[in-house]
Parts: sequence; C-alpha cells; structure tokens
Amino acid sequence: MNWTIVQLVDTHTTSLHGRRRQQTRGEIIRAAFELFGRHGYEEVSMDSVAEAAGVSRATLFNYFPQKELILREIAAARVAKLKSILAEFTASGKTPRFEDIVELILRLSEENARISGKSKKLLLETIFRQASQGVLLVARAQAVEALAASIAKFMRRKKKAKLVAETVFAVYIATMLEWLMREGVPQKWLMETMRERLLVLREGVA
Repeated sequence: MNWTIVQLVDTHTTSLHGRRRQQTRGEIIRAAFELFGRHGYEEVSMDSVAEAAGVSRATLFNYFPQKELILREIAAARVAKLKSILAEFTASGKTPRFEDIVELILRLSEENARISGKSKKLLLETIFRQASQGVLLVARAQAVEALAASIAKFMRRKKKAKLVAETVFAVYIATMLEWLMREGVPQKWLMETMRERLLVLREGVA
C-alpha cells in the first residue's frame, strides 16, 4: 500500500471517528437538555444523563467532566445560532429597512421559544449563566456590531447607528427575559410584544 492510499485510509478513519464523536456529543447534549427541562438542572445527576444518552459514565465524563460544561455547551449553541442568523442577514447584500431588523429579532425570539419548549426555567437559567460567565456580553458585542452596520445603511444620522443597535438588543433581551419569567404567558405574547416594542423605536430611527 503506497503512502497516498495510507493517507486516504487514515483521513477517512479520522473523519469517521470525528463524526461518531460529534454524534455522541450531540446525543449527550440532547438527552441532558430534555432531562434539565423535565426535572430542573440541579436535580439531574450525571448518571441520569449517561443513562438517557445511552453511554457509560466514563464516556460521559470524557466529553463533559462537569455538569456545568453541558449547560455551557447549550449556551454556546444559542450564541452560535445568533451569529448564524446575523451572518445570514448581513450576507444577503440587500439594503435593509428597520422592518428587516424587526423580523430578524422576531426570528431569534421564535427560535428561543421553540428551544425552550415547556422549560422556560432552563432557558432562563442558561441566559443568566451566560451573563455570569461573560458569554452573553461577547454575544451582545458581536450582535450590536452586526446590527449597527446594517442600521447605518438606512439611517440619516449614521453616528447613532450603534446606539440604536444597542437599544434594539436591549429590548430583545428584556422582552425575552420577561416572557421567560412569566410561566403562564404564551409564545404569542412574546412575538406580539417584541414586535410592538421594536416598532416604537422606528420613529426615532427615521
């Protein structure tokens, strides 16, 4: 077997191993998220997560030595989703309107509502842990930068673009937190209230 073939076989094996690891990691996160949502983060043991994910305790600790790291992974996934939606919005190349910014925020809100399912408490805890670990501040800075670049394209007072972006993000976070803390409030309230509050800003942006 020549060296080229050896390299191809080795690359294929490594790729297959990587995919399996990613699949196992994803299964652990999925199982943990369901358990956290059903029983609460503090009540779920690592043994329960391993059993639900169909892996051994040793395998679980190989991926996540601490339970806190699983929650951090969930938080990272939410930040990644935010980045992907912003990147998609920025890459569209079209001249944005304020209404487009509103639709972007509504899309993020709807995605968060879908992820939270029946466990608002878990998403709320995830957000606060992001904040305490500085993850939320990093995500906010990136979101504000991307939003400001888009807002500057249609604002007459372009120097105010960053301030408007900061205000939009503040409304987004505040409304999302309010919805999460009010257990009996449906997703419809979140979407309608988010839209109304963001559109109030339009007069100051024009």
